[in-house]
Amino acid sequence: MKNSWYFSLLLLLLSACINGEQTFRADHTHFLSSGNSKVWMLKGTQQQEQGELHKNAWGEILFVFYVTGEVLVGSFGDFDKGAYDKGHFKFNDNKEQLTILINKEKWAFKIHTLADDALVLKTLKGDDLSSYLHLTPLTLPR
Repeated sequence: MKNSWYFSLLLLLLSACINGEQTFRADHTHFLSSGNSKVWMLKGTQQQEQGELHKNAWGEILFVFYVTGEVLVGSFGDFDKGAYDKGHFKFNDNKEQLTILINKEKWAFKIHTLADDALVLKTLKGDDLSSYLHLTPLTLPR
C-alpha cells in the first residue's frame, strides 16, 4: 500500500513537469499605445513597395492610439479645434493586421515593418489611402 502511494506521488510530480513551458503571442496593442496612449505621425506614403517615399510635413497627420482601443486621427490644428476623427482600432495578432474603424469607414492594414521608431502599414482596405503608410512616434520639431 505504501509503495503504490509513493508511485502515485511520483507520477503526479512528473506529469506536472512535462508541460511547464508555454509560449504566448505578442500583443501589439500595447506597442501601439505604450500602455496608455501614444502619438504616431505620418512620416510619409508610398504608392509601391519600392517606390519613392513622399514625405509629410512634421505633425501634418497624427494618429493617437489608446490602450482602450480608441484612435484619434487629425492634425495639430484639428486637435486644437476639436475637429479630429475618432474611432476604434483592433489588432489581429494571427494575421498581423490592424483595422481602424472611423465613422462608417473601415481601414485595414497589414503590418509590414514593426520597430520602436517605425511602423510601416500596407493598405489592404481604405478609400483614398496610399499603398504604404510610414508612421513614426511624434518627435520634437526641427
